[in-house]
Amino acid sequence: MSDWIAIGISVLAFAFSLFSFIRSSALIKGQVEMQIREMISSARWRFSDLSIQLADEENNTTLAASTMAALEDVLNAYDEACAKYIDNKVDRERFKKLYTNEIRNLVEDENTKKYYVMPQSRFQATVKVYREWNNLE
Repeated sequence: MSDWIAIGISVLAFAFSLFSFIRSSALIKGQVEMQIREMISSARWRFSDLSIQLADEENNTTLAASTMAALEDVLNAYDEACAKYIDNKVDRERFKKLYTNEIRNLVEDENTKKYYVMPQSRFQATVKVYREWNNLE
């Protein structure tokens, strides 16, 4: 009889551990998603701010270089986000809903599409996700 009690306790402990693991995994994905949004928002804000300054000042090569670096930060932020999507570190369905239009706009925009020309693109994760979502392969 005591063996059955021990087995029952073990099964309950295992079930609780499994439940805790699944719950913590969901929390971790949620934290990653929040970090992604913050990283993208911060990079976009910096780029927008510098773009506005550049529009006000002509022939400022330092500001132009800073603006281009800020644009690359934006592209890097999206690429990092796409890498997390590829690695299943985020809720894939929610990620797709949130970022489909943003990623399509980046890849197809006249000002940024040159960064996504394959095979030399440094933003391979973004291109991979874009192609997956747009059935280009």
